[in-house]
Amino acid sequence: MNDADSRSRARLVLPPGIAPEAFLDRMPDVVADFIRSACDLVTDEITGGDPRITAALDGLGEGVAVVVEKGEIVWMNDQLADHTPELLRLFSDAAAEAIAGFMEHPDVDNGESARMDFSHGNRHYAVICSPMPDDPTRRTVAALISDVTDLKQTELLVEEIDHAGGDLLDLDPDTINPLDVGARLRLVEDKVIRTIRTVIGFEHFEIRLVDRKNGQLELVMGSGMEPLSIGERLFASRTDNGISGRVATSGEAYLCGDTREDPLYVTGIPDALSSLTVPLKLRDRVVGVLNLESTDTDAFDERDQMLVELYGRYVAMAINILDMLVVERYTTNHSFSSTVLGELNQPLESITRNAAELRAGYVGDGPMAEKLDAIIASVESVRSRVLACTSGPQTILGTSDDESESIEDPMISGRRILVADDEETIRGAIKLLLEQRGAHVEAHTDGSGAIESLESGGAPFDLVISDVRMPDRNGYEVFRAAKNLDSDLPVILMTGFGYDPHHSIVRSSQEGLEAFLFKPFQVTLLIDEVHKALATSPSSSD
Repeated sequence: MNDADSRSRARLVLPPGIAPEAFLDRMPDVVADFIRSACDLVTDEITGGDPRITAALDGLGEGVAVVVEKGEIVWMNDQLADHTPELLRLFSDAAAEAIAGFMEHPDVDNGESARMDFSHGNRHYAVICSPMPDDPTRRTVAALISDVTDLKQTELLVEEIDHAGGDLLDLDPDTINPLDVGARLRLVEDKVIRTIRTVIGFEHFEIRLVDRKNGQLELVMGSGMEPLSIGERLFASRTDNGISGRVATSGEAYLCGDTREDPLYVTGIPDALSSLTVPLKLRDRVVGVLNLESTDTDAFDERDQMLVELYGRYVAMAINILDMLVVERYTTNHSFSSTVLGELNQPLESITRNAAELRAGYVGDGPMAEKLDAIIASVESVRSRVLACTSGPQTILGTSDDESESIEDPMISGRRILVADDEETIRGAIKLLLEQRGAHVEAHTDGSGAIESLESGGAPFDLVISDVRMPDRNGYEVFRAAKNLDSDLPVILMTGFGYDPHHSIVRSSQEGLEAFLFKPFQVTLLIDEVHKALATSPSSSD
């Protein structure tokens, strides 16, 4: 370095007896690096000082000082001196506390530092203190103060998110077990809405899960978001499926600062101007996406992204637990069905065999023959009813033995009712039950046929009954098509053991669903719900 270069740099005058490199070696790295780049350290006294010193040190947080025992400040830069006496006192007290700790442990290595935190007004500060060299008693420190308000606020928000996440996973068996899947999801949804509004600070969001069979992003829950049009779908794909499709595929969050300039954006809320979409992960597997939207541009920043990604982990775990509970219930009932029928099989076989032998040896067609035939038929009825009670989705409980008998029912008689279910036994049983009561029933094997019939412009229906889980259009889409056609048209959804892979019940319940039934259900329950739905329909008063 030539003389001109040396004269062009500011000089920092150290207290007497302080070696420059030893001073820098004991400073926090960020401080030492800045001082090395900004100025020269000298140990000789310079009368009047160098006016460039203060300018060189202005970038060091909120100020830097040399402090001795009991918090006495022996040197500070101008930036620190500009603070209020109250803040300087708090700074001095923090440094004094650090010095006391160093003095109690004089064997502390050179270069170690201590951090002391304090608050002043609505601001938070950190004081980093490092022992000065050549002072074995550790009575002198270099102290740097920084405003860490943003960092502190982030730390507090992380703590709140962690607490809210723990609450989300607190699925107490006594609370959860009595609830059907719809009520369970609503319980979780209420907690998610509260956290996103009060902790993260936004109103509008949606959560979509990836269907592992076809990659479709199915809506689970949300607040204030516009539903996709009937037939419109999103998939986990980098192209042609909006931001959500890209995030679900890449596993990386996406900040959209201005929706008007981002070709990936797909409409979520009216007048949305920015969005934040993060992946929902279980370990390293993306199970869905959490999307937030705002009517302001650049409403989301990196801190929001960090918080939402953290909370998204808890959301993914909570939904996964609920899905496992549904699967457990489903498989447990199947297992129970096999066990019960296995235990009953021998005595039922014995009854059937003995009755058949008696019937074969009986001469004539008198009352005894009828009773033996009835015994054999009753045994088969026991088999089918046990299977129905435990297998559920394929059966309706309590159907009449005389399926051809008409039943007078003024509420149902003459009504046009649409039924959609891919299970032939369920579809046929409901059709028969309603036709026995005088209804005109149009039955469909899938959701597409039901929606086409609704939208065909033919004679209007008085009621729609649809299964949730169908191979093409799901129950929510049937519900949405019915309500788009006539907002007063009542709809009843059905699902086996509460299994709702598309979360149709939760979404449609928010939008006016009249009732939902969990298979296996009793005939009386079905008829009761049909009566209630028809009673609320405007056409019931015609």
